[in-house]
Amino acid sequence: MDTTRTLLLMGGGGHAAVVADAARAAGWTIAGCLDDAADAAATAAVGLLHLGAIDDLARVRVDIDPAAFVHAAHGDPDLRRRWLERVPPDAAATVVHPTAVVSPSARLDAGVFVGPLAIVNARATLETGVIVNSGAIVEHDGHLGAYTHVAPGSVLAGSVKVGPACLIGAGAIVHRGRTIGARATLGAGAVAVSDIPPGVRAVGVPARPLVAATEPG
Repeated sequence: MDTTRTLLLMGGGGHAAVVADAARAAGWTIAGCLDDAADAAATAAVGLLHLGAIDDLARVRVDIDPAAFVHAAHGDPDLRRRWLERVPPDAAATVVHPTAVVSPSARLDAGVFVGPLAIVNARATLETGVIVNSGAIVEHDGHLGAYTHVAPGSVLAGSVKVGPACLIGAGAIVHRGRTIGARATLGAGAVAVSDIPPGVRAVGVPARPLVAATEPG
């Protein structure tokens, strides 16, 4: 294998299949995947060769080639963080679909995924393990904290700041200059016209914190 473009995926589910498609389109050779929850038949169904469990990473890299790159391909931010912590810093691959538009002045850190038709505009920063999924837009001067996921079709206007481990749901919109606090969730289709505090789940138009129903009596 050409180890300069060989990629090993951590994860074998739906998101890993999306990453694999993007990586192949970008010229990577996919060696296979590591996954604790899926077996060979399950990963084969999404076109990935199952090479072992997550704990087998070091052994599998030696078997393939110690210079092979690795990408943590899972939607859960805590799993992505734990998995990437096992990867040597110079081996953590950033994968960008060739139909994505990424400004030359944008900064993409290790382990980032930018999906098909996504846009990352001027001076935007994507920290470690960020996902900008299919068709999402991160406008100029945006800053996405580590392991945040911007779901398909979302739009982050200029100068939006998103903390680490957030989820911006599919089709959500964040107005210019707003801040989304760490580990907050903006629901699918929501529109954030004001800041969202850390740890809050906000939904609706305009987005408001979701309040759990109280028990009667």
